[in-house]
Amino acid sequence: MHKDILYIGIDIGGAHLKVIGITKSGQVRFISYISCRIWENFENLRINFKKINKVFSNKSIKCAITISAELCDNFNNRNHGAKALKNECKYLKFENYFYIKSDKVFSKSPIHSDLISMNWHSIGRFLEGKIDNSILIDFGSTTTDFICIKNKKMVNIFFDDYARLNNFELLYTGFSRTPIFGIANKIKINNKTLNIIPELFSETSDVYRVLGQMNKKFDIDRTADGTNKNLHNSLKRISRSFGFDYVKGSKSKVQNICEELCRIQLSQIVLTISRLQDKFSLKKSTLVVSGIGQDILADFLKKKKMHVKYFEEFFIKSPLNKEASFHAPALSIASLLHKLK
Repeated sequence: MHKDILYIGIDIGGAHLKVIGITKSGQVRFISYISCRIWENFENLRINFKKINKVFSNKSIKCAITISAELCDNFNNRNHGAKALKNECKYLKFENYFYIKSDKVFSKSPIHSDLISMNWHSIGRFLEGKIDNSILIDFGSTTTDFICIKNKKMVNIFFDDYARLNNFELLYTGFSRTPIFGIANKIKINNKTLNIIPELFSETSDVYRVLGQMNKKFDIDRTADGTNKNLHNSLKRISRSFGFDYVKGSKSKVQNICEELCRIQLSQIVLTISRLQDKFSLKKSTLVVSGIGQDILADFLKKKKMHVKYFEEFFIKSPLNKEASFHAPALSIASLLHKLK
């Protein structure tokens, strides 16, 4: 199967595996987004690697790999996690290259510190030379990464999660996996303050289902209460986070709550953009969007009269570019490997 694919990119996150396959010409031909909860069972990774091996018949494929799953709490520390993940990649039956932050770009035997949580960095490396001044916002399932390009070069200063979180280059807010109380501890609706219960009763996936923004292609995670993902159950879960039981008459109330939660989350992203524009003198820069939340973010930015481009626009034309740009690191490393190898 997929004999025309010569390069693949695999982004190993704690909750998901993202796989992008491209041809000799650099065109996207394969996309896979897999739920793989590594913190529950490390064996999940090997099981999915074996499935990936079966998808591709061309064993001369070159495979680019980036990781962020080393932060899972079943590892003693991040170095231990990086070592375990790197070793597990031997079960992939391809010629494997690990993405690293150094000028070498890829290594078959990387130093762990060069490997840890560098998936965001690959997006910036790919964009270098392709746009003059830009801030790329990768609005993913769990986090939002900000990559700054000035005079065609990436200018981000910080590389580890601790420093990036405290210097506006990373927000731990996502389109589907963020608990509601991770957005705010209270909101105001019709001049009335509503407090949010800090229990994992609902997530942003529920918010965006209610708002009609959740595409089934990337709605692959379990819900907070283990029930299904229909609208009714999302309305129930969100109501629970505010201390009331959902009934039919409260639908408009919950919809208003979701609209406000969405506004708060996207406003946090805009505030971070503004801080980075000031920090790097990028006030007139283009904003590039990627990640599974890119569409609702782009609409929000456009309403604020900001100039927006989509990450998919930087690749050789393919009907799969849009979907591939939901998984920007996997797409970036596949494309970088295609260029370099």
